[in-house]
Amino acid sequence: MTTPVATTPYVSAADILFTEWDLNKTITFMSHWVPTSFKVTIGYLAMVYFGQKIMKKREAFQLDNVLAIWNFLFSIFSGFAAYRLIPELFSTFQKHGFVGSYCYNEEYYTDPYTGYWGWMFVMSKAPELGDTLFLVLRKKPVIFMHWYHHALTFLYATITYNETQAWSRWSLALNLTVHTVMYFYFGVRALGITTPKPVAKFITTIQIVQFVISCYIFGHLVIIKSTNSIPDCKCSWNVLALGAVMYLSYLYLFAQFFYNAYIAKRHPGKSNSSKKTE
Repeated sequence: MTTPVATTPYVSAADILFTEWDLNKTITFMSHWVPTSFKVTIGYLAMVYFGQKIMKKREAFQLDNVLAIWNFLFSIFSGFAAYRLIPELFSTFQKHGFVGSYCYNEEYYTDPYTGYWGWMFVMSKAPELGDTLFLVLRKKPVIFMHWYHHALTFLYATITYNETQAWSRWSLALNLTVHTVMYFYFGVRALGITTPKPVAKFITTIQIVQFVISCYIFGHLVIIKSTNSIPDCKCSWNVLALGAVMYLSYLYLFAQFFYNAYIAKRHPGKSNSSKKTE
C-alpha cells in the first residue's frame, strides 16, 4: 500500500486579496511566491542592464502624465496603508514601551487590518520595481543606489515575511510614511510643477532618518539576541543578519548621495555634479 504524500495546497494572491484574512493561508502563498521573487529580481536586473542599452538607440518616451498618475497612486496607497498600520504601532508602544514595540508581535500579523495591510506592503514592492522602468524608458540615469535599493528591498521583504518579525511594524510605518511624501513629490515633479529646492533635500533627509532608526533597532535586536536578555523577543538571526547589511548599506548610500547632491556640489572641486534619482 502506497502512503499518500502530503502536499501544500496552492493559494493564489486572489485568495488573500478577496477573502477573509488568514495568516496561515498567507504564509502558504508566500512559500510559493518566494521562488518566483528570485526570478522577478533576475528579470528586473536584466531589464535595467539591457533596457538601457536598447534605449541608447531610441528616442526617450514622453511619459510624464502616466508617471504622475503612477506616483500619485503609490502615494495614496502608502498613505492609506500607513493609516491602517501606524495606530497599532502607537498602541503597542504604549503597552510595551519602545523595546517591546519591536520585540512583541501581539496581533500584528493576525489582525485583519494590520495583517492584511502589512502583507499588501510586502506585495507592493513588486510593482514598485516599475519605478526603474520609467527611468529606462525616459532615458534617465539609473544609478546603483536606485536599482540596488529596489531589488534588495523587494527580495528582503518577500523572503523574510514568513518569519513574522515584530520589528516589521517599525519598518513598515517608517517606509510608508516616507513613501507617502516621496511619491507625492515625484508626482508633482512629473507634472512639471516647480518645487522649492529644499523639498528634494527634505525627501532625502527623511529617507536617511528612516535608515538611522532602523539601524538602531537592528543594533539593539542583535544585542538582545546575543545576550538573550529578552528570551521571548520575536527576532531571528537570519533576518537580523541580512537586514543589518541591507539597512547599513542603505544608510551609507543615501548619506553619500546627500553629501554629493547637497554639500559637495557647492564646492565643484570636491565632487562631480550629482545625479537625480527620480
